[in-house]
Amino acid sequence: MITAVLADDEEIVRTSMAKWIPWKDLGISLEAVASDGEEAYELIVKFRPDIVITDLRMPKLDGLELIKRVHSKLKNTEFIILSGFGEFEYAQRAMRYGVKHYMLKPALKEDLVANLKEVKAEIEERKRESGEEIDIAKDRYLFYLQRSMLIEVLSDSASISDVIKRCHRLISFNPEEILTMIVTQVLEADRFVDLILPVIKEQGIRMPVFPIAVGGKVFLTLDISSIAAVERMKSEITSRRGVVVNVLRGTPEELVTVFVQNVSVVSEASIFSDDGRREIVKIHQTHNDLDNPLVERYRAALAGERDPLLIDDIEKAFRAKSIDDAEALFIRMTMRAADYELIFKQLGSVKNTEDLISLARSFIEHKVPRDRDPFPVETIIRYINENFSNPEISLKWISENVVYMNPEYLSRLFQKEIGQRFTDYLNTMRVNEARKLMSVYHQSTVSEIAEKVGYSNPGYFFHIFRRYTGMTPGEYMDKVRKNPAEVENDE
Repeated sequence: MITAVLADDEEIVRTSMAKWIPWKDLGISLEAVASDGEEAYELIVKFRPDIVITDLRMPKLDGLELIKRVHSKLKNTEFIILSGFGEFEYAQRAMRYGVKHYMLKPALKEDLVANLKEVKAEIEERKRESGEEIDIAKDRYLFYLQRSMLIEVLSDSASISDVIKRCHRLISFNPEEILTMIVTQVLEADRFVDLILPVIKEQGIRMPVFPIAVGGKVFLTLDISSIAAVERMKSEITSRRGVVVNVLRGTPEELVTVFVQNVSVVSEASIFSDDGRREIVKIHQTHNDLDNPLVERYRAALAGERDPLLIDDIEKAFRAKSIDDAEALFIRMTMRAADYELIFKQLGSVKNTEDLISLARSFIEHKVPRDRDPFPVETIIRYINENFSNPEISLKWISENVVYMNPEYLSRLFQKEIGQRFTDYLNTMRVNEARKLMSVYHQSTVSEIAEKVGYSNPGYFFHIFRRYTGMTPGEYMDKVRKNPAEVENDE
């Protein structure tokens, strides 16, 4: 479900909006309500909502600064701004951070509901495109990237430079943001992490990088910068029987450099999830030597080289290992692939060895030259022309069943050759076809037209049609009925 946080310093506004907006009917969960900017920021960091409805003028932290702070940490959170008359110039500054929805106070219920529907549709479309609604979510994805980094560095210290290049993906911060890394010597890493994690959350400190234990040290990468906050954390660490070895400040790349130099000298490391559960990464050099040929063969196959026996050999290797060791091997096989981020997203759904074998096979099959269409984009265009009325059509389905190529790569290729995203191309075609149908079938309902062009949800069709034409379907049909010739000229 889509989630939301509401922030306004006027109690009557907060209370009334929380009550009279039909959140449940809209498919939106109102997670929290804030009375000032600082409280709103803390709640947003805690709940990571999809939508924030905020006033611009609030005590402690105004709406513009709130948007700026949240934007640097949660790129996909959408804002709806509420402001008083005469504040539009102020609101315009928020547009720099991607804010598209601005409403004057007092906002009418129907206007706010319409805005929420539109924002919700945009979020759902983005999630469909990126696969976020298969909830392997961001935390699990970051966990696998983190694990990949450890395995890569522990396996081959020469890969440090490659890891550093990826640090902006391994740590979801702005590359210029200054972070704090606290290195702590501990006796029992499991117990220490269990004790310190709740403290970090209570302090309102964001921790997107999972705590990692290496050689008796625990590395905590945090977004705190003030001396007072650091001193507070050092005190909390000491009280939980940890000894602060070092406190480092720097950009993500600088901190990753320090980190990989530490972990490259050991053969075992532990990653802790945000609930304190321990995950261990072990590297045994003898096993690495035996697995290296398979690693190289798989990487070659991902680049398009034929290897008929590869899948059989992968199955034998994976089945001879524990699921953790098999997963570690798979990460080594794929960590230098062009679409490794997509691979790690898929890893979140792996439950057993058979799932892992299927995943390894699927990426190879999408890369085998004999299965590839030499002109995939032309094939996609032709397929859309013939099947746009099918509501299930998607780039993922076409990539797996029509052109047999990796969907991530195909998406980039499509945009490069056509100049727009697959979704935009499909929506444009469907809207144009809808306009043609409206010109002929004047008495049809919007729902009937939507269904004919591939939209099973009339509300979503309404949103898309207005985005691409500047009019609602009803307004366009009224125009058609009044002056068909003018509409034909427009087309």
